[in-house]
Amino acid sequence: MASPRENLHRANAMVPPYEHEVSSNGQAAVAEPEMTARTGLRTVREHVAQAMDPLQRQLDARLHELDETLRPRLEQPVKDKPLIAIAIAAASGVVLGGLSVLTLLAGGHRASD
Repeated sequence: MASPRENLHRANAMVPPYEHEVSSNGQAAVAEPEMTARTGLRTVREHVAQAMDPLQRQLDARLHELDETLRPRLEQPVKDKPLIAIAIAAASGVVLGGLSVLTLLAGGHRASD
């Protein structure tokens, strides 16, 4: 008679390796992604990252350049006349807020018609 350990080994040998997982509802089988698909996606991501890297550096350089050139030109009038700058900012906020409210109200009327 075979020992329990040998029976367990035989039972495991008869079960094929899992190629599918059972979905969360317990009824349909969901195929596992193959390792080649994962490595393929990884290489595609690496290629995209390598292609985007020079563009990212170029964009960072341009933003830094714009920051250096435009910031002093924008800061100087604000330092000279701070009350006018605050008034302009508040007025533009009120105008944009009012337009947003009117747009929302007009959109509500059209939807109910």
